[in-house]
Amino acid sequence: MRPGGRIRIAFVLCTTALCACAAPPAVPVASPTAPAPAATLTPRVTDAPTATPRAARPTPTPDRRPVIASPAWFNDATLYQVFVRSFYDADGDGVGDLRGLQQKLDYIQSLGVNTIWLNPHYPSRTYHGYDVTDYRAVNPQFGTLDDFKALVGEIKRRGMHLIVDFVANHASKGHPFFQDAYGNPRSPYTRWFLFKDANNLSYDSFYGVADLPEWNHSNREVNAYLIGAAEFWLDLGVDGLRADYARGVERWFWEDLRKAVKAKHPDAVLLGEVWDGEPSTLQRYFDEGFDALFDFPWYLRLSGGENAVGKGVLNGAVDPLLLQPAYRAMLQLYPRGAQIVRFASNHDTNRIASSVQGDPARMRLAAAVSILTPGIPIIYYGEEIGMRGVKGPGPIYDEFRREPMDWYASEAGPGMTTWFRPDNRNNRPHDGVSVEEQDGDPDSLLNYYRALIRLRNEHAALRDANFRMMDAVPHCPTCMGLWRWAGDEVIAMIFNFGGQRQRAMLDAAASPAPIGAPARFLLGEPQPLDALELGAWGAFVISWQ
Repeated sequence: MRPGGRIRIAFVLCTTALCACAAPPAVPVASPTAPAPAATLTPRVTDAPTATPRAARPTPTPDRRPVIASPAWFNDATLYQVFVRSFYDADGDGVGDLRGLQQKLDYIQSLGVNTIWLNPHYPSRTYHGYDVTDYRAVNPQFGTLDDFKALVGEIKRRGMHLIVDFVANHASKGHPFFQDAYGNPRSPYTRWFLFKDANNLSYDSFYGVADLPEWNHSNREVNAYLIGAAEFWLDLGVDGLRADYARGVERWFWEDLRKAVKAKHPDAVLLGEVWDGEPSTLQRYFDEGFDALFDFPWYLRLSGGENAVGKGVLNGAVDPLLLQPAYRAMLQLYPRGAQIVRFASNHDTNRIASSVQGDPARMRLAAAVSILTPGIPIIYYGEEIGMRGVKGPGPIYDEFRREPMDWYASEAGPGMTTWFRPDNRNNRPHDGVSVEEQDGDPDSLLNYYRALIRLRNEHAALRDANFRMMDAVPHCPTCMGLWRWAGDEVIAMIFNFGGQRQRAMLDAAASPAPIGAPARFLLGEPQPLDALELGAWGAFVISWQ
């Protein structure tokens, strides 16, 4: 959860332990507004015209980092984030619901996705649901507990997984325990919240928002109540919890939650939201008991910030070397087995299509670098069709980043939600941004996402933890490159984060694992490896097997 306009994130450009320099080198970066030919980014598998040598396998360096026993299935996951209210409406009231989501599982699976993250489905007094009034029930606008059970059953039948939001930092002002304690010092729930006066009228709340009173995690009864609620949903078949605002909750709660959850559900994933630009901060939360964390250090450098437009590495505004500390932390800082979730946007950020000002090449580059580089990718609903969304001007803010999923060219039809349709919304009829307009077009953004996810699903090297950064890509100052490998396959990938065409050189002899010939181009047209022509915002992914 991200309160509108209340938090400012600051981060340094080089992490001391992970970056050799105190400031980025003065590397020229092409202007994102400079005219350049369109990038060719159609995924394909073709043979390279030249053979490549076989490199010797290096002697491994002993890895003395601690180990996390994280769930193995999550390493192969590709996630799809669903804001239920906006997704698909099965009962015609204009609000998305659980039965609507169930009806659209075919679509989600058509992307190649195998795991769904559900934004809060609990009863709430707000549209976003992060003020929970009952931790063991379903928001009546979304359906019933039986609807939830049916959804879980269908997800399981398809071999998919489900993760639900878990809000442990704060409750709703409408929660019955808070209602009983507010203004009533004799309430048995007085110590469940952080009241600051003798009359129980002043209290700590999430970033000062009065509707979100904070739980008192020094009270074991509070922790038992919340852990019991988590177990309730896991017992129904949920596969994991996405912990909202993990930084606001004391360490001992997460440690106790992990013990309780893993005792009954050892394969459940605990995914934490730790909104911070420094990998060293994330490291501490792996120590507190999380299996997985969102890679905010990577996202903030890629995008330039959650409210940014035209900023960050993705827009050529800063050097792509700034992404390297986030990747190197996976190899040098985080515990072995730690799982990092990679995202280009979510419900608390500007949508990636708006961040790149609608540029198709940069949207495709964002998809490629999010889905194919090390980490577990997540797609925010509508991202795959290029839906736009920026923080609103006020008094309405994040609703503009959570607009109804665009199923139809006309924005009208069965299941289309209508709960938020102001005149100044980001997405409009017949703008080319809908499932209907893109589904049958092989060159659409939607089908590009499908192709990328298919590559990830088909190539173990694109899911395995083994990787190494290229220190530099010869002749391409705006490029980032890395190696991935698993079994007998080695993959090299190069991304051009600049608005000018570049010629790069790939030294196959520098591979960290043995490779053979011929090279196969999974992304980009086949070319000689010593003279790769990358279009503006272009990419190559090359396999040896």
